[in-house]
Amino acid sequence: MPDPRHIPTFDHRLQGRCDAPASKSATHRALVLAALSDGVSFIEKPLDAEDSQVTREGLGLLGIRSKIVDDGWEVYGTGGRIPGGANIELRESGTSCRFLTAVAALGQRPSRLDGAPRLRQRPLAALTEALTALGARCESDGGDGLPLRIGGAPLRGRRIALPASPSSQFVSALLMIGGLLPDGLHLTLARPWVSRGYVDMTMEMLESCGADVERSGTVFQVAPGALSPRRWVVEGDYSSASYFLAAGAILGTIQVDGLRQDSHQPDAVLLDVLRQMGCTVDHHDETVRVVSPNRLKAIERDLTDAPDVAPTVAALAIFAEGETRLTGLGHLRVKESDRLHALADNLTRMGVTARVEGDALSIHSRSDRVHGAVIETRGDHRIAMAFAIAGLRIPGVVLDDGDCVAKSYPGFWRALSGLLELE
Repeated sequence: MPDPRHIPTFDHRLQGRCDAPASKSATHRALVLAALSDGVSFIEKPLDAEDSQVTREGLGLLGIRSKIVDDGWEVYGTGGRIPGGANIELRESGTSCRFLTAVAALGQRPSRLDGAPRLRQRPLAALTEALTALGARCESDGGDGLPLRIGGAPLRGRRIALPASPSSQFVSALLMIGGLLPDGLHLTLARPWVSRGYVDMTMEMLESCGADVERSGTVFQVAPGALSPRRWVVEGDYSSASYFLAAGAILGTIQVDGLRQDSHQPDAVLLDVLRQMGCTVDHHDETVRVVSPNRLKAIERDLTDAPDVAPTVAALAIFAEGETRLTGLGHLRVKESDRLHALADNLTRMGVTARVEGDALSIHSRSDRVHGAVIETRGDHRIAMAFAIAGLRIPGVVLDDGDCVAKSYPGFWRALSGLLELE
């Protein structure tokens, strides 16, 4: 059984400083690109969490060796020559599922991929259909998702189309293997598409490996060619840092180090959201400083391109004056939980008026009605961390599962305790 976590209330103004954890998104991409490169790469200061371990272990099962050295991982790339023949357990990692499906499609022998019940429900059909169009042999026991067998047939380059609305990870997965196809890849996306910043991150990292990638609107082209090994330095993660920035927004002043100003991470938009809510936000070099106002302002914001930061903003809305309306949240329904309704249900538990209207979440909070509650995390790491921050101001908040943060940020509780000087 998961261990519940009682959140201690912080009763004076915060003045703290911490480092941003390593980016989960950049770690996944660095692992895959290192595996597909022709030679040895080093990933410095990667995120060592459950999800990234699934990707590293899955690549190992597919035939790409790696080992822990110094302050990172050394990966022995095979230049796209994937032995395959693996039996990969993906647990609950959606990113690992999408990226390893594409890598396994290159395998000389078919591999079987499966995961937890919730992961089996998450969309995969658009990716497997695109890989099948490229020549992959793919058989699904789950209709159009996991479990599936893929690989054992040569892939060829050709023009394909992809509906990008389910996940930008489909796009990234195809781009990363595109240069290894005999004729490269010509990919056309439909609209609308979400989290486009992560595709920009993929393109930047591909180009740093020597790939020839071009984009014109929603058309991407990857020229055939080998990827070069390199030394990766993983940037800080805006998604995980968002919880500490939110703590500053409601408790006083906080500085978070290690956040690139030119990052492609979509959740960097949180800095603009905090300003909109009335916070003072400064970003100098790689340090972000947030100072809370007397009271946060309610806002209306479209988070189509940054759905992972929605739980953080929803938690902040508890302390805002007026009604906050967050739109573009339909993608939250297919995360580790139905995150959209998990947010609404838990806000309601705390005495907040919260309504789901299509792909929007409306939040209206009154300080005289807000109270502590047992938060049903549904095993979702982002629900747990967002409501943990709310609990720093609201007595009596208990998470039914405090361990689920290990999925993306195993050091969260230690970092939070150090920041707040809590025991």
